[in-house]
Amino acid sequence: MATVEKIRKDIQKTKEKISAQQKRLRELEAQLTEEENLEIVRMVKAVRMDNKELTAFLKAYASGLITLPDGMMEAVAAADPDDDMEDSDHEE
Repeated sequence: MATVEKIRKDIQKTKEKISAQQKRLRELEAQLTEEENLEIVRMVKAVRMDNKELTAFLKAYASGLITLPDGMMEAVAAADPDDDMEDSDHEE
C-alpha cells in the first residue's frame, strides 16, 4: 500500500508542477506580446507619421498598392541582430 500512496503523492506533485509551468508560460506569452507591442509603437513613432498618414500607408500596403523594395526585409533583419536571436535571458 505504501507504493500506491507514494505514486499518488508523485502524481499530485507532478500536477502542481505542471500547473505552475502553465501559469509561467501564460505570463511569458503575455510579456512577449507586451514587448512586441512596445516595439511596434517605437517603430511607428520613429517614422513620425500622424494617425491618418499611418492608416493610409498601412491600407495601401495591405491592398498591394505599395510594396517594399526588393531586399528590404533582408536588410532590416541584418541590421537588427536581436531579431533572430533566441531569448535565453529568461530561461531558468
